[in-house]
Amino acid sequence: MNPALMLGRSFLFGICATWLLLMSVAPVQADLLSRILRAGSKADAPSVRIPDASPGLGRAAAHLHGLPADTKVAASLAAQATPEGHWKFVNRDGDVFTAGSPEELARVVPTLLPEATAGTKLNIYLSDDMIFRDRKLLAELPADANLHVMAGKQSYPLVERTVGGTESLRAAVRPGVLVDLDRAANFSEAVTLLERGLARADIRVLALEPGTSATLSSSPRFDVRGQLALVDAVDPATLASQLASVRGQTVLVTGRVDQGMLRFQPSSGGEQALKLDDLTRAAANSDVNLVIVHADNPRQPGGRNWLWQPIAVGGLDSALKRATFADFLEAFAGSLGDIGVSVDRGTQGRVLLRAAPLDRQADALTDTLGGWWSTAVSSITGDVVASALEVHARDADRQRELDSRLIANVPSWIQFAYLGGLIAGLLGWASAARWFGALWPPEKRDEYRGAIGYRLAQFARLFAFLFVFLPIVGIPAFIASLLQQAWSIAMLPIRAVRWVFARPAERVG
Repeated sequence: MNPALMLGRSFLFGICATWLLLMSVAPVQADLLSRILRAGSKADAPSVRIPDASPGLGRAAAHLHGLPADTKVAASLAAQATPEGHWKFVNRDGDVFTAGSPEELARVVPTLLPEATAGTKLNIYLSDDMIFRDRKLLAELPADANLHVMAGKQSYPLVERTVGGTESLRAAVRPGVLVDLDRAANFSEAVTLLERGLARADIRVLALEPGTSATLSSSPRFDVRGQLALVDAVDPATLASQLASVRGQTVLVTGRVDQGMLRFQPSSGGEQALKLDDLTRAAANSDVNLVIVHADNPRQPGGRNWLWQPIAVGGLDSALKRATFADFLEAFAGSLGDIGVSVDRGTQGRVLLRAAPLDRQADALTDTLGGWWSTAVSSITGDVVASALEVHARDADRQRELDSRLIANVPSWIQFAYLGGLIAGLLGWASAARWFGALWPPEKRDEYRGAIGYRLAQFARLFAFLFVFLPIVGIPAFIASLLQQAWSIAMLPIRAVRWVFARPAERVG
């Protein structure tokens, strides 16, 4: 056989083998149809086109159509401050009213909401860009109105709180869960993370116990009856390396953060410590959402994972039925009062979310969090009083990239490039088949002793053509096919003239 052909076949066989190995070690994350349906169900509401209005006001106006049309919610308007300092209001029907003075502001409700009765509470929905650009103008709105900020397709009430003598504006993502409105990018990241789905089976509660298991299973362990998940005891010396086995999951660890160290108290022996940077870096490398439960007395959990318990465990029993981080924090809040949430953007596609009670005093922490929380978390961290939560998680861009994957361990851009090349190759089949034939000619029956070997060789050639060669040369083959078709169309008049003036015998031929 021609050495060049043998080299070409060996190359293609190597690519085929690599692709098959990749397919075998990377489980399918979800089928394409379910992703399309899920994406369609979660798509943002379309914007309403309003003359001389920003897209943010259009999204806020479109949001009104998704609200229940009862008496209370009917008194709802979307609003946006214009660059000139005026206010533009929109009702559910798309009617617009622009107010530039206190007198005109007083006519907004009678004009746009004539059905509103006296005493009906007014709800005003504002775009997030409005909040971060012209926040001082909010003082011009009716003082008794309920203000809401839009974030994607959701809206959240605005709450004013005074903490440490400073008054600030926050968004109530859940009752008692208040997100800082310091920067637009941070607020967007916070909302995206808090509204992210939280599968109960993907939450692993760890106990840092020296001398215990040096490995961490990829799925929860259950009790003898197979009903309740157990807390995973892991040797802290191997924790960072073992996070790769729980890729994509959420891991809870308990400790006291002090000068860059995570200090913990095992069931026996003295207090020990881990470098927090090493732990967070390992979580980032393994795409693990790391939740650190801050505790002054960092005793480690033992027994069963509370997320699987069928009986009530204080306020946390409701958390196991919740679906998002925000719902989890709402259950965490319980009787603690309002929890302040702040987000900082990090590196490697990560964000850091901090959640702690707004009204707690450092010297009275135990009194603030005692009682309910001590009992509620006894199945998580022993008899520990938790002071805050710290979440090191994937940012929105990284999460979207992971969600767009069809194969878990293969970057989405590679998958899309492969599928795009494959589709283009199918459209340019004729050119691709001609090129492939020059590289790998069709098998000849007389080169093989038996029919099985001949058929296997044919299958290998077809597999290499479809799944290796087509994605690689798909786009050039598609372009070549288009050029051939364009040339054929351009030459059509010439062929027609030749056919007209050809002799009858040549026409038949």
